[in-house]
Amino acid sequence: MQIVMKKYLLSDSQSHMVPESAPELISMTSATDFQGADLNIISHARAGIKVGYLLELGEVLGLSQLDLCKILHISLGTLQRYHSDLVLDADASSKVIQLTILRQRGLIVFGNQSGFNHWLKAPMSSLEGKPPLDYLDTPFGFQLIFQILGRIEHGVFA
Repeated sequence: MQIVMKKYLLSDSQSHMVPESAPELISMTSATDFQGADLNIISHARAGIKVGYLLELGEVLGLSQLDLCKILHISLGTLQRYHSDLVLDADASSKVIQLTILRQRGLIVFGNQSGFNHWLKAPMSSLEGKPPLDYLDTPFGFQLIFQILGRIEHGVFA
C-alpha cells in the first residue's frame, strides 16, 4: 500500500509534509486486511505527527489550544513553545491520529464539519452532562465517543 503525503498550509504560508494517511488507510482497507491498516497506523504514530498538523486539525475542529493541551496532557506553555515542524512523540501522535479518525467519522455521521464541531462541544446527558470533547484525553474516552457516534449513525438514542 502506498503512503500518501498530504501538504498542509499554515497561516505563515509554510507547508508541512506529514504522513497523514492513517484515516485513508482505514477507508481503503478491505474487511480482511484490518491488521495491515492497524500496523500502518501504528507505524505513523511511532514516526510522529508534526505539531503543525495538530494545530491545523484543531482549527478545523474549532478547538482552542487549551482543548488540544487537555487531549495531549501537556501544558499550554509547552504547546506554545513547540515549533510547527516539531514531531510529537508516539503517545501524542496516537491521539492526533485518533482525533483525525474521529473527525472523519463525525463527518460521515453529521454530514458536515460545523454539525460535528457543535456536537463535540455540546453537553450530553449520557455523558453526565459533559461534552464528548471532555472524554478525548484517554483511549477509553475515544472508544466511548466512537461508540456513541455509531449509535447516532444507526438511529439509536445516544
